This record gives sequence, C-alpha cells and structure tokens, in this order.
Amino acid sequence: MIESQFILIQQILSVITLILGAALIIFIYDAYKVIRQPTLLFFTIGLFTLVIGIVLPDLILMAGPEISVVYWGEVASRILEIIGIGVMNFAVLRG
Repeated sequence: MIESQFILIQQILSVITLILGAALIIFIYDAYKVIRQPTLLFFTIGLFTLVIGIVLPDLILMAGPEISVVYWGEVASRILEIIGIGVMNFAVLRG
C-alpha cells in the first residue's frame, strides 16, 4: 500500500516538474525572440534536455516495464542530465 502511494506521489511530482520546466523554457524562449541572442537559445535547449532527463525515470516507471528497462532508463536519465548541464554551461561560457 505504501509503495503504491510512493509511486503515485513520484508521478505527480514528475508531472509538476514537467509543467514548471516547460513554463521556464517558454519564458526563456520568449526572451530569446525579443533579444535574439543565441546564448538564450542554447540555454533553452540545455534546460529542455535537463528537464527530460530529470523526469525520465518516473516516465519509464509509469509504463511498468521490467527491471532492466528501469535500470537503463536511469542510465539514460543521467546521460541526458549531463548533456543538458553541459549545453547550459556552454551557453553561459559562450556568453
């Protein structure tokens, strides 16, 4: 019982993370359309990759696959997070 409640809470928080991440991405992209600075576009791409990487394990758990798929989903999640942070760092350093 408690495990199913824990999974439900994770799924709800995952959806909230997606919504807040999407809102932030939209705000940054709107700023890019006004300013036309490529740094903001790279930052938006990095943030998108980071948000998807953060919620990927929860999205995979919603499908209810076997344990090996969950494991590789977590590995892919970490890789996406590293790529997203790297792109954001590139955008900031490119300035």
